[in-house]
Amino acid sequence: MKAKEIHIASCVAYVLPAELEAVRRAIEATGLAEVPRFDPIGKLVLLFERESSAAVVDAIDAIRALPGVMAIHLAYQHAEPESDLQETQP
Repeated sequence: MKAKEIHIASCVAYVLPAELEAVRRAIEATGLAEVPRFDPIGKLVLLFERESSAAVVDAIDAIRALPGVMAIHLAYQHAEPESDLQETQP
């Protein structure tokens, strides 16, 4: 049986400045991603933590479909067994 994995990814989304707050609120309210940083010209940094790469892609596609989102680009993606994340680090 394959070990359960955690997939962590980050993206940069480009949003129409007039829609920035609405898009940010929609992303956070639906739990699609965390939005740790954004700027008033329409760039948002997005963080994802999902159980599969397909689930990450689904969340990215859902954000891409929001009104006002012009583009979203993957910046980083990593996967590892969930058990590795639970180990105590020295």
